[in-house]
Amino acid sequence: MRARASAPGKILLLGEHAVVYGHPALAAALHRGVRIEIAESPDASIAVRSPQGISPPPELLEAALEMAERIGAPARFRAEIETELPLGAGLGSSAAVGVALARALSQLAGRACTDERATDLALGFERHFHGAPSGVDPAISANGGVILFRRGEPPRIERVRLRAPVFLCVALTGIARGTRSTVLPLSERRAARPDVYDPMLASLGELARGGATAIERGDLLDLGARFDQAQEVLRLLGVSCPELDDLVGLLRKAGALGAKLTGAGGGGAAIGLARDRGHAAALSEAVASARLESFVAEIAS
Repeated sequence: MRARASAPGKILLLGEHAVVYGHPALAAALHRGVRIEIAESPDASIAVRSPQGISPPPELLEAALEMAERIGAPARFRAEIETELPLGAGLGSSAAVGVALARALSQLAGRACTDERATDLALGFERHFHGAPSGVDPAISANGGVILFRRGEPPRIERVRLRAPVFLCVALTGIARGTRSTVLPLSERRAARPDVYDPMLASLGELARGGATAIERGDLLDLGARFDQAQEVLRLLGVSCPELDDLVGLLRKAGALGAKLTGAGGGGAAIGLARDRGHAAALSEAVASARLESFVAEIAS
């Protein structure tokens, strides 16, 4: 028996890092994502079929076998992954693999896999790679669209309805960083000085909440201003880096309505808000002139 499933990557528009501490985060699904095909096999294995040349880390199979046990799926299977998401760029590649795997393994087991169930299974999967993830990445990958997410048991997920599509230039620093490498040091700094860090984290959550309202109103200028404010707070929190700061500056100089890092920081990607698709393409050309990669992302409900 064979099973196939897919799941999208994500962009954190606002609220990264703050979401770990119970504040809201505004997240959007990408059109790019992950596809998985699974077939029963004499042995258990996982391979990346596309792009070629990527060797999965050993904990990937361990996490998949644990998920199969939770689902009641066969423990012997061969899984092949195709991904359009750059690894370590903060675009939710591990969560997308987790959601797609949950759906495919559930098919093998002959069981339903709701968005809520896929989110829960993928969160357990992510703990193998990111320590104590907030859960926002699996939630947006499973639900799609745009959501305002707040951590909890269960998490609060509010769907955000867009007045019109939002266009972004997603620019890559080329530096792959794991979430754990930026989340844990921030946790240590916050534990030492909560009076300094807690107000900044709370302000990121408020920017995310207001950003959801701005998107619903179609107010791109307000959303862009929130991007810029969030980037300054993230820089003060110590999760940006010179490469991200330069990339954000490049996007702003090219005319972005606002720009910031997205995801854990310390490398990965930055996003620039555009007026429309043509403007996003122009931002992408500016990034290309700096010999860096980027793509245009359309965000819709």
